[in-house]
Amino acid sequence: MRAVRSLAGAVVGLLAACQTQETPQQMQARMGKESDAFKQAIAGTAKRWEGWIAAGQADSIANIFTEQGREMPPNAPAAVGRAGIRQFEAQNAAMIDGKLTIRTEEAIADGPLGVERGSFSFEGKAKPGAPKGMPATVSDEGKYLIHWHNVNGQWRVAELIWNSNKPMMMAAPAPAHKPAAAGKRAARKK
Repeated sequence: MRAVRSLAGAVVGLLAACQTQETPQQMQARMGKESDAFKQAIAGTAKRWEGWIAAGQADSIANIFTEQGREMPPNAPAAVGRAGIRQFEAQNAAMIDGKLTIRTEEAIADGPLGVERGSFSFEGKAKPGAPKGMPATVSDEGKYLIHWHNVNGQWRVAELIWNSNKPMMMAAPAPAHKPAAAGKRAARKK
């Protein structure tokens, strides 16, 4: 019995060794086909995402992520997992009615992994009950990078990071301290 197992193992090893490696040209052709299919899939997702933002559908946005996906917005901690992403998106939807436009600039896939790079624009209006100090209108444009995983035949976001092209608003400087006039100081000493 041991001899049969050893022979079977040797045959499997020989068969694996006999398989030819993919040439660079074959790899490029394969990745070209995979990338074309990937681009089609994510183009549909981008259009749905724009609609979900307009409708404030945090659940739909969260469900396009993998179970442990990460959304990494600027100037804030990452939202981790579908529940965290759902909460983050619901908070945004409660504050702003907005229109998002997504423009994919590059997308490439290799097997079950894909990377998308693009730009976005966002126009929104603050909702009643938005935090104090929030501007009545919001206008932004920026760029993003998405790391995708193909899970059971469906492309899902593993990681999304995005940021604005606009400069970050800085807090107003504190008023300068004015030193007391020399005559007043001398008068106080007496």
